[in-house]
Amino acid sequence: MNKVRSLMLRLALKGTDLTLANPEGWPVLGPGPTWAKVPVREDTQLQISAAFSAIRLIGETVGTLPLRLMRKTEKGTERMVKDPRYALVHDQPNEYMTAVEWKEAMTVSLATMGQSYNYVEAFESTGRVLSIQPVHKSRVQPEVQRDGAILYWLTKRDGSRVGLPRPRICPIRGFGGVGELEGYAPHRLHANSLALTVAVEKYGAEFFGSGARPTGVITTKTEFGKESREQIRQNFAKYMRESWLNGELPVLDSDTQYQAVTTPNNDAQFIETRKLQIAEVARIYRVPLHMLMEMDKASYANTEQANKHFLDYTLLSYLRRIEAGLDSSLLSAQERSSGMFFQFDVRSLLRGDSTQRAGYYVQMRNAGAITQNEIRDLEDMPRIDGADDLHVPLNMAPSDMLADYLSGKNQGAS
Repeated sequence: MNKVRSLMLRLALKGTDLTLANPEGWPVLGPGPTWAKVPVREDTQLQISAAFSAIRLIGETVGTLPLRLMRKTEKGTERMVKDPRYALVHDQPNEYMTAVEWKEAMTVSLATMGQSYNYVEAFESTGRVLSIQPVHKSRVQPEVQRDGAILYWLTKRDGSRVGLPRPRICPIRGFGGVGELEGYAPHRLHANSLALTVAVEKYGAEFFGSGARPTGVITTKTEFGKESREQIRQNFAKYMRESWLNGELPVLDSDTQYQAVTTPNNDAQFIETRKLQIAEVARIYRVPLHMLMEMDKASYANTEQANKHFLDYTLLSYLRRIEAGLDSSLLSAQERSSGMFFQFDVRSLLRGDSTQRAGYYVQMRNAGAITQNEIRDLEDMPRIDGADDLHVPLNMAPSDMLADYLSGKNQGAS
């Protein structure tokens, strides 16, 4: 009991809450067993094919979406291409990573650990950002100071620790609870579900790896002691293994009987269980089931509809969290109030097929909302001269103009 009290005291002094919602301190007491008696760690998610597919799908999709620094103006929004931060988030945030790799790393960290950190290197005098480097969650420890401020302790590669304010570490929190400085990690909250998936795969691998033969017991009519029983077991196991490896049919004498005790796969619903675990993984990471290559219940009529569902209910939370995190860390309060913000361009996910895009462009063009050159920009085609005018149909006019015209016509008739 004294050890437990001492441990809780150390955690309290360290600033770690030992609660069910925040299980950060519990590993010190020892790894908690799962119902399936299979250990679940951070990398377990990536070892499950369905979970790996979901995490990779989310990470790679966010990584390929363009991220830009924008500013609101009286005429709409414009790209801040001359700002050094634009090139960092759009092209290359640091010397050893491209923007695609950086955005992908942030998203994978959010999906697997519920938290993402980025070390921001900047000039102390001017505040100009030089590079943005992703940092593993294990190397950052947030701590609430007495005045309420949050200091982030970063462990460098040489082992030294340095306390950094929020703008220098750029924390991006995933889904989490009230009062939590970091988001929830799926492998902690859903350890039992992931362990069941691993246990099912382990059972199938062991079953087919043993020649798809069930385990069982040997019964004989002869009485024997402990040493004889062990010798019979070893000889029988060796005989059965050699028979299966050589493709021969094992034969037992009349006094020996083999009885299988393993539940048949049909009775255990092995295939159904594996499919249900794919659906369970899809629920955990909120990925449409058909995007995990499970097509039994696919019901989308077209690609645009499927992509929009994936964008609205899966990717949007990741995109908004990253945008808000970059806004609060890389932009000053004055810059945010002046209309500057970071934004992902998601139009590539909503392009649809050529027929759908053509119909959309025609409707926008006829409504006078888009020019020919803007259409060519969306299709990655070069601009042409004389294609920047907005056209509207001749049989359409504002309602107030129509009222004035009718009123003047009636007056003229009188």
